[in-house]
Amino acid sequence: MIKFIFNTDFILNNKKEISNWLHSLADKEGFSIKNLHYNYVSAEKIQDVNQKFLNHDYPTDVITFDYCKNKELSGEVFVCQKVVEQNALDHSQTVENETLRVLCHALFHLCGYKDGSAEDLAVIRSAEDNAIASFQTTYK
Repeated sequence: MIKFIFNTDFILNNKKEISNWLHSLADKEGFSIKNLHYNYVSAEKIQDVNQKFLNHDYPTDVITFDYCKNKELSGEVFVCQKVVEQNALDHSQTVENETLRVLCHALFHLCGYKDGSAEDLAVIRSAEDNAIASFQTTYK
């Protein structure tokens, strides 16, 4: 089950398509989704979560908490759409593509992808790019 929780004014208009896409990405990685919550929060809230759990005192776009067992994905994800929208501007991306990027980024972390090194970051970015392309061709 995928659940989207909106604690801000932002709402995803295509939750069903995004859920189907995330399920297909998990399947492709050899996982199933058991329980995945995407919490949309303010910049202040995500900064608080970032500081409390990661010791980083700034807002970020996405934070993922992994509760997975075996090949069943479970996790809690915090997304700050305000930061996502700023990142879209900074990286010359559409807001839709940047939104998709953070959603699949969280899922890929739950599948075991890392982003702590330049090499790891290149691998997860490539997976994100392929995932976004698949959404644009399959679900649009």
